[in-house]
Amino acid sequence: MPTWTEVVLRASGHRGCRPAVTDVRTGDVLTYDMLAKQVGHAAAALRARGLVPGEPVIVHLPPGHDYPLAVHAVTAAGALVVPLAADMDRDAFYERLSSSRARMMITDAALAERAAAAVGDSRIRQILTFAEVAETVCPDGVDGPFTPGPDAPALTFDGRRALSHAHVVAELGRLVPEAMIRERDFVLVGTCEPREQAAVFDLALMGGAHVVAAPGATAGECRRLIEEYGITVAAVPQGMVREPAESQWLRVPVSVYGHTMDLVMPRR
Repeated sequence: MPTWTEVVLRASGHRGCRPAVTDVRTGDVLTYDMLAKQVGHAAAALRARGLVPGEPVIVHLPPGHDYPLAVHAVTAAGALVVPLAADMDRDAFYERLSSSRARMMITDAALAERAAAAVGDSRIRQILTFAEVAETVCPDGVDGPFTPGPDAPALTFDGRRALSHAHVVAELGRLVPEAMIRERDFVLVGTCEPREQAAVFDLALMGGAHVVAAPGATAGECRRLIEEYGITVAAVPQGMVREPAESQWLRVPVSVYGHTMDLVMPRR
């Protein structure tokens, strides 16, 4: 049975240089062929930095170029992804770090200082940006990506219940027809809610869509991006894209990992 990451990346190499993710904050564009290559290198780099299969790794990143790379590098290295919202309240963030068994956190330059200040009595010993992971030189003899079994832990949103690769693959399989994201779609991702962010990135990449990542976008910026990119699916905080009675948009409730979110889509 394929792992979560193998399912998400299965067709990425066949999509070549088509954009997979555009990060509107930085202007970076991640193509589908880059996605597959960089996940493999980053997984080996994490192993070179001492990551052990099965251990938890906090991924504290907003929607963007680095998010799917970090998440799937962790799973390709055989470790457990612990996603934390980039806009998490400071006290809640401190509490999650304190209760976590994670020794490693992957974040970005903007959040690294805050993360370092919140480490406290947690077990965190390495706070890395994805750029630092990507630049790691893997010495000879270091194992590359690790292939976990279907029952191996893959993902946890609360730090207590770990979802296996088989569970995540089954959840994504259930969501594919419900979310209806296809290769022609442009998917705006502005939500930082961990379950929503994880599911929408995976579904968009599985479908071959183009993700436009815009964390923290205002309602006006969302409207501009919808117009600029021809957005066909939006996953943004509630109220960002309004739906007056005459609107061409409709809200489609989708259950992801036990949480209900709204995907906003044009009326077809």
